[in-house]
Amino acid sequence: MPSAPPLTTGEKLMLIPKAFFALGSLSYALLTRPLASSPRPVDFFRDAVFAAMRSFLSNISTAQEQASQSSTEAEYLAVSKYKHYAPDTDVLDSGLRVHWLGPKLSRSTILFLHGGGFNLAASAGHVEWLWELKNDLAQQASISVVIPSYTLAPEGQYPLQLQQAAETLQWLVEKQGKSPGNIILAGDSAGGNLSLAVLSHLLHPHPDVPEIKLREPLAAAVLISPWARFVSNDVSVTKNQRSDMVTVAAAKRWSSNYLGTAKLDYYNQPADADEQWFSGLDKRVKDIFVYAGGGEILIDSIEAFVKKLKQSHPRVQYVVQPGVAHDDIILDKVLGYKKKADGTKLIESWIAQRCQVLGY
Repeated sequence: MPSAPPLTTGEKLMLIPKAFFALGSLSYALLTRPLASSPRPVDFFRDAVFAAMRSFLSNISTAQEQASQSSTEAEYLAVSKYKHYAPDTDVLDSGLRVHWLGPKLSRSTILFLHGGGFNLAASAGHVEWLWELKNDLAQQASISVVIPSYTLAPEGQYPLQLQQAAETLQWLVEKQGKSPGNIILAGDSAGGNLSLAVLSHLLHPHPDVPEIKLREPLAAAVLISPWARFVSNDVSVTKNQRSDMVTVAAAKRWSSNYLGTAKLDYYNQPADADEQWFSGLDKRVKDIFVYAGGGEILIDSIEAFVKKLKQSHPRVQYVVQPGVAHDDIILDKVLGYKKKADGTKLIESWIAQRCQVLGY
């Protein structure tokens, strides 16, 4: 991802009142927590941080947001240095850069599509979570992780990110010699949306994306808090507005930047797909694990999507962690929590079982 353009003096100055509003939201959350009747985060620290994040995400501009963060590659390099890992990056024919965690010659590979509303790069939390997941799984299986630095919106818009994800998957098979039956497709939030777009593309080749040719089904797909519907009037959007850090304003900005002039369709909004859309998916991916938090504003749309998915695929496991927010297992790493999240334990165990069944 190219560096975000520098902020103007005016844009920098406007960050000051936004920061004060965020601090005010943080203080208000702590003061009102004992009186709260609606769902709130599971501890005081998350409650305060989420309140500040909601304020900031609802009021910040795309330019301010992107100027305040690093690229996916920069975070990958920073974590690699911290972990004393020799970074390994490949450049695909299109120029897309993909980053490895673990040995390229591993028998199985997790293709991970990171979240961030399609507007934000992978965080250090993403890379650390994947590093630890890879290390723990490596005790039971030969496994590696690949993280594409897909183009962020609004610089790149739908279906460019789907083209890049499809290119990476085909590259793993054709150039890296990976068997599809040993590839696990995974993603969180917007990366979950993109993973679903890849699965839809395997079933119904997108007219603007080269077809993916696989000789056998993928081993599995892991969808973490998938962004299955961009903006909605679901009950959970209102019910969980104070137990989550994602806001409707942020979701509208991110999805608008991502879609550009494109229309909604079943590739980018799978919760609205008809009942036949996922028919035959069990012939494209053997097993699917969907993880979500009961405190997410997106939980109703995830429920709607999973219901349709289960009608077409007999091996879908769906787990909702009560009370937790959107993408909590990644956010825990961002916030500095050291304890392995329950959701991480579930995902690790599920992937390990697939490895054992397949003999790797």
